[in-house]
Amino acid sequence: MNRLDAGRRSAVRTRRNARHRLTVLLLVAVSLVLAGAFPAEAASGSSPPGRNDRQLQAALDRVVAAGAPGAILLDRHDGRTTRMTSGLADMATGRRMRAGDRFRAASQMKSFTAAVVLQLVQERRLGLDDAVDGLLPGVIPHGYGAGVTVRHLLHNSSGLFDFGDDPRVLEPYFAGDLGHVWTPRQLIDIAFEHAPLFPPGARYSYSDTGYFLAAYVVEAVTGNSFDHELRRRIINPLGLRDTSLPTVPGIAGRHAHGYIVVGEPPADLDITYLYPFAWAAGGLTTTVDDSATFFRALFDGRLLSPALMAEMKTTIEVDDSDLPSRSGLGVQRWTPCGVAWGHSGNSPGYLIYTWISPDTRHETVLMINEDPLSLEAAAGTAYVDLLNRAYCSR
Repeated sequence: MNRLDAGRRSAVRTRRNARHRLTVLLLVAVSLVLAGAFPAEAASGSSPPGRNDRQLQAALDRVVAAGAPGAILLDRHDGRTTRMTSGLADMATGRRMRAGDRFRAASQMKSFTAAVVLQLVQERRLGLDDAVDGLLPGVIPHGYGAGVTVRHLLHNSSGLFDFGDDPRVLEPYFAGDLGHVWTPRQLIDIAFEHAPLFPPGARYSYSDTGYFLAAYVVEAVTGNSFDHELRRRIINPLGLRDTSLPTVPGIAGRHAHGYIVVGEPPADLDITYLYPFAWAAGGLTTTVDDSATFFRALFDGRLLSPALMAEMKTTIEVDDSDLPSRSGLGVQRWTPCGVAWGHSGNSPGYLIYTWISPDTRHETVLMINEDPLSLEAAAGTAYVDLLNRAYCSR
């Protein structure tokens, strides 16, 4: 019997559909149910609902009680950082979750990739409006995606087909081969077998393909591997000791195992050892502390000039779903109680959101080690409640 049974195959049609279902659950709940539950600003010296650490811990425990194997919360307000955990990092051994456990950060990788590209723009080694086919001769088929620029890639407005929407990409994993290796070039070539969805810049459409091409642009411009530039420009300068872009299955060091619920009766399947095929679009492993450090450095202006930060924070409407969010260049913008910047990450076995305020004084990172596809509605509601309670309380 396949490790991912046939009953799950119909539910797991594409990773992109999973992202949309989960984000609708979370963000629509934020918009319609929880937004406004806390004041955007609290009076000096006040203690708004939810700021109490016991209440935060109880809310984190509710996420686990509702079905997540384990959870980590990092919450920073005005220089005070709180770290909390609940549940298990490893269900087989019963090992408890720890705040320093590593995990897959999925699409938070896009913010890292965008930062590297924008640093090259800052150095005048390429332009945001440069044509991608001109930067990558021989990579993109002649005439394919004409008019796509670097800006389109980072905005998710290129119109290029998302390779994850081709069923061939996930089929080896559905068949039980969690270590199946897809190279970036193989996945890009699969995407190129499909016609573009729309003219460049016409609208938003999430595309991992675009971020693979963005990484290829980095390699073409610098002459170095994307991983080399990522470490040189972001990981090493910021001291992100627990962050890496692995190219082998599994997660190095102490980490939270990732799970998906499958079968009848339902059971948790450990999918930690899935090959990280998402590369520059979602292959990152990190910790809540490293995620918080990166986004704080980014929005503090330590990685990019004010002009490039203004470009990054120029958003477009996310119009291919009902999501109450907007897309910048590799970053996302929400309005749960005022503005929150950052990025979400939804991947096999893990879910993470990082929200940071424009002045970087308030930041919340929340991770659970449950696959978005099998997250129960009650756990999603509890997750949203905690994300809002932590971030929106001042």
